[in-house]
Amino acid sequence: MYELTKLKMHTASWTFEKVFRYVAKDYQKRIPQLINLVKKFSPDEGTDKIIKIVEDNFYNNPDVQRLINKVFTDYDPEYVGKILALVIINVGFFWIHYDKLNREKFGDIATPYTILISPTMRCNLRCIGCYAGNYSKDDDLPPEIVDRIIREGEDIGCYFYTILGGEPFVYPKLLDIVNKHPNSVFQIFTNSTLLNEKIIERFWKSKNVVPVLSIEGDEEETDKRRGNGVYAKVVEAMDMLKKEGIPFGYSITLTRYNYEKVTRPEFYQWLSDKGAFFGWTFLYMPVGRDDDPSLMPTPEQRAEYGKFIRKIRGKLPIYPMDFWNDAPYVGGCIAGGRRYLHINHKGEVEPCIFAHFAVDNIKEKSLVDALRSPFFREIRSRQPFHENLLLPCMIIDSPWILREIVAKTGAHPTHPGADDIITKFAPEMDKYAEEVRRVLNPIWVEEFGGKVPVEEDKGVKV
Repeated sequence: MYELTKLKMHTASWTFEKVFRYVAKDYQKRIPQLINLVKKFSPDEGTDKIIKIVEDNFYNNPDVQRLINKVFTDYDPEYVGKILALVIINVGFFWIHYDKLNREKFGDIATPYTILISPTMRCNLRCIGCYAGNYSKDDDLPPEIVDRIIREGEDIGCYFYTILGGEPFVYPKLLDIVNKHPNSVFQIFTNSTLLNEKIIERFWKSKNVVPVLSIEGDEEETDKRRGNGVYAKVVEAMDMLKKEGIPFGYSITLTRYNYEKVTRPEFYQWLSDKGAFFGWTFLYMPVGRDDDPSLMPTPEQRAEYGKFIRKIRGKLPIYPMDFWNDAPYVGGCIAGGRRYLHINHKGEVEPCIFAHFAVDNIKEKSLVDALRSPFFREIRSRQPFHENLLLPCMIIDSPWILREIVAKTGAHPTHPGADDIITKFAPEMDKYAEEVRRVLNPIWVEEFGGKVPVEEDKGVKV
């Protein structure tokens, strides 16, 4: 069954890519032909419904039409055609099918939609409040382990890999590994300072890399947190990628201090003009080297930023995403293997890029066994952590739950200071959780139509 599914997926992806190039020559007339082709390769009724939604939006939604125009006018059709084939066919439609197969075979796991890997924690920058610290090449995850993770992920239907760090491009074998897996798409978060024409040329070998460039707002905010001259390097990287017709994204860490700069529509229009197609915003989390809760955005800023993103999304030719405020659209927290997990540079299997605790090491266990760990099963059994899906996080929104799970499963911190979030900062996190409920509960009821949440028992504090 798995081999047949894989064969159908490869056939569909290859065909989609070829047809996309044909459609790109006259996309306004030929897109309906592409939709009809995708229908033929739909593996089940659930996928049929998704295709119908896409079709309806294509014909009737001007916001979607705006993004489609950008795809066909801003990017190289050969490169973006390959990316879309991977995202729509492998990562989209067939992931749904693999998930059903895996639930039938393994019972107690879900198929990760994406696997986050930090092959190195080395970085050439020292950004304020970043969880990356001082590491050497000897601390890197061996390339053969990274390759094995991806192979095992592909075996169960995960074809989307998010590469983090540290700075991924200090890892010498990164693009060798990426090029070995042309059927998977790689979203690589980078500070942009090491991107150059030679590296970008390597992207073309497998046409499966989507860079995500970190930026904190304007030049003042970016250089203040990341170092002098970094903003200029980010802009230079954008210009190189745009010249090559390669789609890319942006990544913003929302703090108390850059809030004003990143809540301006013109900033996102500028990102779109520079060539970005999508982007992520993450709340600052006090979980690493020089961790500082005072950098966290206030509950009011967090709420207003969510409103801002929902307001501009679809109104500009770019697709901004808010990792916390968009949680209602995916049913709350997706960590712990529900939809994703993180494997750090030591091979430790963490539930989330921000939850630096583990019980397993991928060097000693298979990916499937790690997904079935008591730690991950306990996390999944408690999701969602709150009735209000705008409060998805067990780290900052329901921090007592993280403390309970760590105590119950014996999960250990994966680096010095990782347990600050459940020890030193526990009182601050509890206070933040109470304040953010006060701000976000009314929005959950009024804007999302949710019920008034019944506050849970905080349980045992660790």
